[in-house]
Amino acid sequence: MKSLLQNFTSELRADILSAKAVPALSAGFTSGLGLLVSQIAFGSFIFSGPLASYSSQGVGLVLFGNFAACLIIALAGGYLGAIAGLSPALVIVMATVGFTMSAEGDALFVTTAVALIISAVATGACCLLIGRFRLANLVRFIPYPVTGGFVAGIGGAVCLAAMSLMGAKPDWRAIPALFEPSVLWKWSPGAAYGIALYLAIKRWGNPLILPVSVALAGAAYHLVLASLGISVEAARAEGLLLTSTADGSLWPALFPADLVHVQWASMAEQAPYMLTLILVAFICVIMNFAGLELATNRSWTGTGSSG
Repeated sequence: MKSLLQNFTSELRADILSAKAVPALSAGFTSGLGLLVSQIAFGSFIFSGPLASYSSQGVGLVLFGNFAACLIIALAGGYLGAIAGLSPALVIVMATVGFTMSAEGDALFVTTAVALIISAVATGACCLLIGRFRLANLVRFIPYPVTGGFVAGIGGAVCLAAMSLMGAKPDWRAIPALFEPSVLWKWSPGAAYGIALYLAIKRWGNPLILPVSVALAGAAYHLVLASLGISVEAARAEGLLLTSTADGSLWPALFPADLVHVQWASMAEQAPYMLTLILVAFICVIMNFAGLELATNRSWTGTGSSG
């Protein structure tokens, strides 16, 4: 153990003194900012609706999970340049678990959180077994159109979910109501920012676009509210700002004593969604591995590596 620590320390010192230290830190900082923004948005969506009053704790769970995953991959992953984060496909399934959970109050949050934790542990175990027995290549038999349709469908579902989160009902019968001033004020800034962000990333592709644009857009939004004489409290009351995260605590999200609130019968009803979550996670991992293979010109799924 002492020799491993010494080797790690000496390697870390050599990396810090290397000429690549500044570019590496810059890339890590930029990736971290982008990941932070996206994961907070994902956590807010997963713990919305009936779980909106617990979104602060939910965001804390998501951020801690990403911290743990990034740390493990950085220290033990097969590809040292990889980072970990929730996929939009997983977010949709995770949100469905919370939306359909038959519980109320603290029991709803605790049961949903425990269901997602169990799903995550089961997903990790399945991926470990698949990597151990080199079964990942089985996914390559999935037709390309099916994979493309899966990605496109997830993207459409995320767009509809984002509109719903901004107060616009994703229903064609509610289209006329979208242009009412009280509703238009809620979703039009987010839609305009999303379109502008997509076009900017497609045009320039700079990784700094996402974190910088979020900071600028947030500052501009608050500046407009101030110029209109709308206070922060009034904006929260109108649904223009997040409310539950203002007074809540990000961490710790759960205590061992909270487990008494778990409703195991309600969790059992979510078994189909939990199994779907495992399957979708596996597909997302394989698709990400395919991207790494293309970028590094190296095969990962055929070597049994779980990194």
